[in-house]
Amino acid sequence: MAQESENGQGGDGKAETGRKSSGARRVGMLTVVLLLVEAVAIGGGFMLFTSPSEVEAEGMALDLDMPEYEVMLEEVVIFDGALGNESTGVALRYPTRVFLKVDARDRLWIESEASRSSGTIHAQLSEIWKLAARRELESPDMAAIESRIKRSFEQKLLFDRRPAVMPTASAVGGESGDAAGASATTYGDGFAVPEGEIIHDVIVVMDIGRRVHR
Repeated sequence: MAQESENGQGGDGKAETGRKSSGARRVGMLTVVLLLVEAVAIGGGFMLFTSPSEVEAEGMALDLDMPEYEVMLEEVVIFDGALGNESTGVALRYPTRVFLKVDARDRLWIESEASRSSGTIHAQLSEIWKLAARRELESPDMAAIESRIKRSFEQKLLFDRRPAVMPTASAVGGESGDAAGASATTYGDGFAVPEGEIIHDVIVVMDIGRRVHR
């Protein structure tokens, strides 16, 4: 009987030990699951709150790296002289200045090209003035004449394309203090290459015609 009692107690002890071991395993598994859930929640919250900031920071970096260039227009004189007309039988000479309104970055090469093609420009303008009606030349609105100048330049391919090498302002002083212009350098780093149309507008400023005495 004593032996049976001992065996009974031993069996109960083993069963109790097994239950304790199983309970410990369950507690351990539950702890691991909770830790995983917590890690996922923390990771998701971190991504939720940091992603927009990163995207915004990247956008700001792009804005800083690629600033927008605001086009500044300048008026460049391409002709300053006198042009004649005899449409009414009376020879008249009109003191005239012709300007091109261009992107400021195009100014130097436009001036250079105007100087190089001064003879062609004079011939084109002289032809326009010769064929114009006197009322057009004496009208306060020079839009018709300005439009003809622009078309004429386009037909003669004047100022029709930007050069591969852009002139830059540079001066070398002589003994007398006079400055001599130098030119020609390629596009530098950070120099925004102009795009789109070259001649934005043509402007004519003209005085009253003066009779030519022959």
